[in-house]
Amino acid sequence: MKLSILDHIVCPTCGSSFKLKIKSQLKNEIKEGTLICKKCNDKFKISKGIPRFVVDQTKDFVRTEMAFSEKWKIHHQNHHAKDWIEFQRKWFLERFDWKSFNMFKEFLKSKNNILDAGTGIGNSAKMLSVNKSTTVFALDASDSIDFAYRNYGSRSNIHFIQADIRQLPFKKSFFDYIFSDQVLHHTKNTATSFKYLTKFLVKSGFISIYVYNKKAPIREYVDDYVRKKTVKMSVAECTEFSKDMAYLGKALSKLKKKITIPRDIPLLGVKAGTYDVQRFVYWNFLKCFWDESDNFQRSVGVNFDWYYPKFAYRHTASEVKKWFRNAKLRITTLKEIESGISVTGVKR
Repeated sequence: MKLSILDHIVCPTCGSSFKLKIKSQLKNEIKEGTLICKKCNDKFKISKGIPRFVVDQTKDFVRTEMAFSEKWKIHHQNHHAKDWIEFQRKWFLERFDWKSFNMFKEFLKSKNNILDAGTGIGNSAKMLSVNKSTTVFALDASDSIDFAYRNYGSRSNIHFIQADIRQLPFKKSFFDYIFSDQVLHHTKNTATSFKYLTKFLVKSGFISIYVYNKKAPIREYVDDYVRKKTVKMSVAECTEFSKDMAYLGKALSKLKKKITIPRDIPLLGVKAGTYDVQRFVYWNFLKCFWDESDNFQRSVGVNFDWYYPKFAYRHTASEVKKWFRNAKLRITTLKEIESGISVTGVKR
């Protein structure tokens, strides 16, 4: 934890400032210690260089965060791999309608304080910290934050924090840009989590989110049916099931066959067109992800990411538009693809 973070964080309980008790320090990094609220006296640990603000210990919250903690313990290396980072960056630019990374970098130049709400293993924090004039506050509630800090903690303009995005240790109207990619749908209520985040935006500040899109009716039915069982599994059991889904996805992908649907089938939510067989099954009937680069462990991780967490809500574009209207945000870009809905808006 960098000492400079004390100028920006507040007690998530009462909003007051902290006093710091240092147990161990290495140069400018506090490795072990305690943050103590000056008003309510609530205490928050600093361990392994990270301030820890997670206080929600309800069963559903713990299970959801445990899902991602377990995932990243196994899969953090292949998600820190160069090919995956490049793929994710390209996909990000496509989804949020940025013509190039330089255009996005230019957009970030005027953003002094950025919140990376759900950084995972920190790749997004690195991307957001490209301008040295920007300060990025990267948080995650799961233990993935340890892998993020391990890889990017030395960067001078990133602060890593373990916290729940529904209980932030910041003052309202603080951030110029909030980025929450593939995260909100894993909270207990996507809409209220989004509304809460927007309170931390300055006037004319921007927010970008990506949430799961509702799929074809049969895929939705199968997802609900299967997830009722998988969310009750142990980590080991769900990992094995996720392997089965990866093997299935791989088998379908290796067919290298296409199917042509001559006309729309509205009742099934199927549109006319020519599809790869694996993609057709994937989008319309069953989540069986297979990584096109033939990375088996990465494929297992993506399937586990879907089947194990307690919360994995899907939404429609009309729902998301309503969230932005209700929060008095003007939508600047909206892109809907099979997997999800990517939206950026600005606070009026």
